[in-house]
Amino acid sequence: MDVIVIGAGPAGMMAAGTAAEQGARVMLLEKMEQPGRKLAITGKGRCNITNLKDWEAFSPHVHPLKRYFKPAFYQFSSEDTVKFFNDIGLPTVLERGTRVYPASQRAFDVIDAMKSWLERLGVQTVYNCRVMKFITEGNATLRSSVDSANSKNENHLRITAVKVAGADGEIRLLEADHFILATGGKSYPRTGSTGDGYPLASALGHTVEPLFPTLTALMPVNYDRRLEGVQLRNVRLDLYTEQVLRRSEEGELFFTNLGIEGPIGFRVSRQAVVALNKGQRVALHLNLKPALTREQLMARWERESVADPSCRVGAGAGSGFVVGELPLRLKRYMPEALIAPFTKYLAESGLHPVDGMLKWIFPIGSFGDWARAVVTAGGISMKEVDLHTMRSKVVVNLSFAGEVLDLDADSGGYNLQIAFATGRVAGKHSNGV
Repeated sequence: MDVIVIGAGPAGMMAAGTAAEQGARVMLLEKMEQPGRKLAITGKGRCNITNLKDWEAFSPHVHPLKRYFKPAFYQFSSEDTVKFFNDIGLPTVLERGTRVYPASQRAFDVIDAMKSWLERLGVQTVYNCRVMKFITEGNATLRSSVDSANSKNENHLRITAVKVAGADGEIRLLEADHFILATGGKSYPRTGSTGDGYPLASALGHTVEPLFPTLTALMPVNYDRRLEGVQLRNVRLDLYTEQVLRRSEEGELFFTNLGIEGPIGFRVSRQAVVALNKGQRVALHLNLKPALTREQLMARWERESVADPSCRVGAGAGSGFVVGELPLRLKRYMPEALIAPFTKYLAESGLHPVDGMLKWIFPIGSFGDWARAVVTAGGISMKEVDLHTMRSKVVVNLSFAGEVLDLDADSGGYNLQIAFATGRVAGKHSNGV
C-alpha cells in the first residue's frame, strides 16, 4: 500500500481521496462501523461545511495562532471547498452571508458524497479497525521543514507498519510507504472521537499540547434552573476574566441544562475555559438590549410609567418595587420564561430593571466536559509539523490532518474548513515518499 490514512472523519476522508487522486494506492482505516460519525451531527445535523470569508476575515477566528493555518488555507480556501463539493455532486447553499450548507440541509448527504468520491477513486476503506501502535525503524529527531521533505534520509524515524485490531479481535500488521493520522480530538466521544491519535503521536516523539474542550457550555455559579430552555436572539455577551473585558459577541444565546450555550456562548467559551483552568475569575455580562443605549432604554421605561401608572416602580430593586407589577411590566422587554430569574437577579443586585437588562452578570464556575463540547483545543504541536505540507518534522513518512492538531476555531464553519484544508494538503503531499 502507498498510503494508509487513520480516521475516516472529514479530514481523513479528504486526505485519503486526495492521495488517491495523486495516483496512490490508499487504505482508509476507521475504528467505527461507518465514516463521519461526528460530521453527521454538526450544525444540528445540517453541517455548516465552510465559511466563505477571505483570509483577513477568516483568520481572527483561528486558534491558538492563525499563522498555523494560513499556508493550508491558501492551498485550499473556503471557495475551493465549495467547488470541491459541487464537483463531486453535492449542491450547496449560502446562508447568513458567508456560511455554506448542503442544499439538502442534511449532513448525511455530505458524508454520502465523500463516500461515493472515495469509492470512485478506489480507496479501500476498512471499518471496525482500531490502530494499536506504529511499527518504526530509525531514530526520532526534530527536523526543519526542508529536512522533512528529504524522506530518503535513513537516519530519521520511519514508520514501516501499523498494528491493528479488527472487530473479531484479530491482530494484523498493515504496511505502507506513508501514513496520515487524522483521528480527531476528544469531543463527542460517542462518535468515536476519544483521543486515540494523541498517544500514537506521543509514542513517536511528538509533543501533544494540553487538551481542553472548547465551543462548550459555561456553567454559572448558583445557576437558576428556571432559565433552562430559554433561547435569546439579538443579545450581547461580554466575557470578563479578572474583571477585564476580553471579548464581546452579539447574536443567539441558549440556556440549557449545562449552562450557557448557543452561538455567542460558544464563541466566548475558549477564552473562558483557558481562564478557568488558570484559576482566574470569569464572568459573563448579558445585555438583553444591545441596540439601545441606557438613555434610550430608560426613556422608554419612563414613558411607559407615565402612560400606565400601575407600572410605576422605584429607582432600585429595593426601593419600592411592587412584586405583582414588575413581572407584568417586564413582559414588554423579555420572554416570559426569563422574568422570574431576572427579578431574582434584580432583588439580589439592587439594580434598576433598565440597568439589569443592560448588564445581567453571570459568574462562571465551570464548563462542559468532552461529552457535549463541539471541538478539542490543544493537540499535536504545530511547531513539529511542516505547515506547507502537513508532514511531520519528527517522522519521515507521517502527516497529520484535522482536529488531532493543535488547531481549532470558532463556530460557523471554520473548524470544518480546517479539517478539509489540512486533509487536502496532507493527501496532496503524501505520495512519492
